[in-house]
Amino acid sequence: MVSLLLGFRSAAAQFGYFGQNKIQYRGFDWHVLRGEHVDLYYYPEEQELARVALTYAEESYGVLERRFTHHPHRRIPLIIYASHSDFEQTNVLPFVPPEGLLGVTEFLKQRVALPFTGSYFDFRHTLRHELVHVFQLSLTNQAFARYPRVRHVDPPLWWTEGLAEYFSAGEDSRDEMILRDLTVSGRLPALGELAYAGGGLVYPLGGAIHHFLAATYGEWRINEMYRDVWKYGSFDDEVRAVYSRTLDQLSDEWQYWMRQRYYPAVVAAEPLSITARLLTRLAIKPAVFGSPAGPDSARGVLYFSPSTGYTNIYAQSFAGDAPRAVVKGERSAEFESFHFFESRIGVSSDGIVAFSSKYFDRDALFLWSLAKQRVVGRYQFPELISILSPAWAPDRRSVVFSGLAVSGYSDLYRLWLPDGRLERLTSDRYQDLDPTVSPDGRTVVFSSDRTPFGPGGARNLFTLDFASGTISYLTYGDWRDDQPRCAPDGRIFFASDRDGTYQIYSVNATGVGRRETNTLNGAFDPEWVDADHGLVFGGFADLSYNIYVAHPVSDSAARAVALAADRGAPEWTWPELASPQYARANAAPYERKFSLDFAAGDAVVAPGVGSAQGAVFVFSDLLSDHQLYLLLSSFSGSGFGNLLDNFSGTAFYLNQSHRVNWGVGAFRLRGLFYEGDFSTLYDETSGGVFGEIRYPLSRFTRIEAEYRIEHSNRFDITRPDLIDNGPTEFHRVGWLASNYVSYVRDNTLWLPTGPIDGVRMNLTGGLVNDISHGRFDTWVLTGDYRRYLRTSLRSAIAVRLLGYYAGGERPRRVNIGGSWGLRGYPRYGFVAGTRAWLLNSEWRFPITDFLSIGFPFGVARFPGVQGALFCDLGSANTATSLDRGTLGSTGLGLRMSLGAPLVLRLDLGYRFHAGDISGYALPSGSRGSRFVDFFFGFNY
Repeated sequence: MVSLLLGFRSAAAQFGYFGQNKIQYRGFDWHVLRGEHVDLYYYPEEQELARVALTYAEESYGVLERRFTHHPHRRIPLIIYASHSDFEQTNVLPFVPPEGLLGVTEFLKQRVALPFTGSYFDFRHTLRHELVHVFQLSLTNQAFARYPRVRHVDPPLWWTEGLAEYFSAGEDSRDEMILRDLTVSGRLPALGELAYAGGGLVYPLGGAIHHFLAATYGEWRINEMYRDVWKYGSFDDEVRAVYSRTLDQLSDEWQYWMRQRYYPAVVAAEPLSITARLLTRLAIKPAVFGSPAGPDSARGVLYFSPSTGYTNIYAQSFAGDAPRAVVKGERSAEFESFHFFESRIGVSSDGIVAFSSKYFDRDALFLWSLAKQRVVGRYQFPELISILSPAWAPDRRSVVFSGLAVSGYSDLYRLWLPDGRLERLTSDRYQDLDPTVSPDGRTVVFSSDRTPFGPGGARNLFTLDFASGTISYLTYGDWRDDQPRCAPDGRIFFASDRDGTYQIYSVNATGVGRRETNTLNGAFDPEWVDADHGLVFGGFADLSYNIYVAHPVSDSAARAVALAADRGAPEWTWPELASPQYARANAAPYERKFSLDFAAGDAVVAPGVGSAQGAVFVFSDLLSDHQLYLLLSSFSGSGFGNLLDNFSGTAFYLNQSHRVNWGVGAFRLRGLFYEGDFSTLYDETSGGVFGEIRYPLSRFTRIEAEYRIEHSNRFDITRPDLIDNGPTEFHRVGWLASNYVSYVRDNTLWLPTGPIDGVRMNLTGGLVNDISHGRFDTWVLTGDYRRYLRTSLRSAIAVRLLGYYAGGERPRRVNIGGSWGLRGYPRYGFVAGTRAWLLNSEWRFPITDFLSIGFPFGVARFPGVQGALFCDLGSANTATSLDRGTLGSTGLGLRMSLGAPLVLRLDLGYRFHAGDISGYALPSGSRGSRFVDFFFGFNY
């Protein structure tokens, strides 16, 4: 019962001891459009987008119904958001969706949720991808409902995600870039090695595998895999039966197919390791800074890099100096996210850096002085959610950027710095990206899908004349031309996949130019430096995005390009808006209806005390903005009455629809309980109501508060803190009012074993007032501060300082012993008190990345091991034992992550102390100098 209650308290209202916040910045006015098979949920700013989504969802349903020869029996809830910033506020997921997550299909209610990022093609691709998952879930659920079995097939991620890619869009040029790199470098994994693989690589790899399987063995076998899924106990067995090949045989055939596909490319192009100089690894979006007349030590490149786990803006000089972090991101509300895959950096001639970052509910345009090393300007606009790729005008009076409106439309904007005026340069449904201003300041060049090939994902370059507003083609074709940058002489350098691989091209103002690179790997994000250095650009090699410097290819090897004479008009419309069925369909307001999400039971037995049985039920509405928790349990023990007398229950309602999360509940508790020190045992019958509130100040900080009023009938069986043994101290009957408030901060970065960088802090104060007797039953002040100081990429010094002070009629004791506290001492009961302090310090460092051991039956690979040299100090006192000494321990710890949340912990160390420690009454096993402690759990 205690475990159930604790589970409820942590689940309700997202109240955790630490952790970062998901913030509902906006209150969405949800509506629903109902199609034949799909219910689409949207808010008014998405009126047009909602009809596009519903029309295409129903079209995709028909396509997938024919391909799977299956009809899902449940209607499909489809929830769309006008931007990724809005999507990050969704409660469909229990976590904040990272920027790389463009859609999700949730398992319990089979809800599909996705944002619009400005690209019509990408939105349709993601929508169909997620609907494939709906069909997959429906097929497997139907099979297991008809033919239940204990052990069933669990397809690997490459199968499910790869099939969703294969049925939605196939491979694009960036997928091809990754697949080519894996194949040519000899790193192409076998299918067996992908059994437990995750991350972004499974998407292109899985799509390529399905492409091979369908081309070689027929697409019809996909349906057989789902129809026969109930027959087999493992994925390998099912593949062998359906494809008449073992997984190893299919792996060999697929790898040979991939080599046939990509090896010829080696003849026609050279790798970047030969043709370019590597400037820095794991970096993206370079921008040149420094005066052209200055030395290489004062000139270089700014770029984004997540090399430390946090994404920072770095500066790297052309002289080869070590890179330095200029702007540190992902640690504070000001620089929560740089959108480094979508947004570029702009640098003015006098060293002012323009970049965008998420700042609370929307993006802000920041101006950073390289000389002063600080922000010198910040701009936010109520009509814009996202700001991408700011570019300076040559006169430094304005900045041009791509902005995403609240409605989800992507256009170009110009910020006039003298008066802060925002000018809208384009206004349409097309996605306009990566502007760059010409050296004379008269035109802006940008990439856009406003070409006739745009519905298929193509983008071309366009020029916009500032004076007239005229938009003209600069390039034209069914390919992707991206990331233009103007050089001082007026040439425009850009990346294009028109030859199948992303290469660097340059054109003049009339669209005439040449290809500047001929690389096997792929090149993008170019910027011209000067004749001595050539081009700086991004490239992909060895499964990493890097930055390179290279001179253009010779004239004899350069392929000429020119603007096509015959061109279609730079416009097209969303065809779904012409749908006679859904284009003008009437929407209905969203109605809140609860359904069961989760139900589970639990049982606990305490020898000599009793037993408890319980169950928990979780309900929510379709958007999960409103949740209801019900907990039922009963305690039984000798002399404690019948089952109904010992009934306990809690009902809690949580509202997460706004920035302030709040919840109210009622409870009745009956049974034997331990205080947190597991020494104070008491029998209590209590009932009352409570309310909780949570206000996030930013993603990293929040304030939590709780108020509770209850009637309590409590009898203390053990009271280790008593001085006087009067009957009133043991038995309390009356009304209690409890008040607690906490301040929490957490911006930590984690390894699989625990935090490695950042700060965690929790400050809590609480007061329990005994109203009936006019006294303070309990009051408490606690502080827990943790700091992680990086000593290398995967090593850090971790320091924790905890203080605890409690008082009142029944002061609550805290235990500081155990593997998560004072190591080498008992976890419960002995090192406990109402006044305690604890200091943990350790140096965490990697020992092995992995460990492979060969056996006669094969090789067993074990996860990496982390080491920790630690030293702990602490003391815990009560009113009856104020003279306890200080306990300490030091030694070596070993950690091995077997997958979250299972982390094996082994501590070997020595105990020491200062002062008299007899007051702790330590057991004999905890009095020796040496100890060995084995436990499970993350590092503090």
